[in-house]
Amino acid sequence: MTKRGAYRAVLLLFLLAGTSLQFFACKQKPSAAPAGGTVQLPANALGEIENYKEILRKDPNNLQALIAMGNLYYDTNQDLLAIGAYRKALAIDPSNANVRTDMAICYRRTGNPDQAIAELKKAIAADPRHAQSRYNLGVILIHDKNDVEGGVKAWEALLENIPDYPYRDSMRAEIERMRSSQKGGKPKYK
Repeated sequence: MTKRGAYRAVLLLFLLAGTSLQFFACKQKPSAAPAGGTVQLPANALGEIENYKEILRKDPNNLQALIAMGNLYYDTNQDLLAIGAYRKALAIDPSNANVRTDMAICYRRTGNPDQAIAELKKAIAADPRHAQSRYNLGVILIHDKNDVEGGVKAWEALLENIPDYPYRDSMRAEIERMRSSQKGGKPKYK
């Protein structure tokens, strides 16, 4: 499991445990910088970005460099720059569900949940067993679109398509909790 994958798994556990973390802690209102403006970057990130820019000057279609640069921008909340790098990577490899899912998160963080949903649906079409895109689709439907039923259905599809999903029991419990709160007339999520 990659560092990013491990981070996401921990955040998933927090969300399913009922904490206030939502969609990789992206529900918070972003500051002015995350939409691609100037942000304070760790010193090594600046150097890495420059290295990838140099690689891409020599080879603009270097898929790994595009993805790595997109990931650096993603990790430093420079969402518009990340989207640009991810779009170029997807022009080369349109079936890359990981890149498409990360780009969807960037769209959500920039206030465009509809585009995020569209990208997640493309990721799912490319890889029906991509758990993270199915999970994120549910989160966006619930938290951004106020569509609890749609979100629950996305999570049920996750469980149906990925029988070995490691957080299966927690996901089932969360689905049941959400269904119960809907029946009680008290919407749990707004």
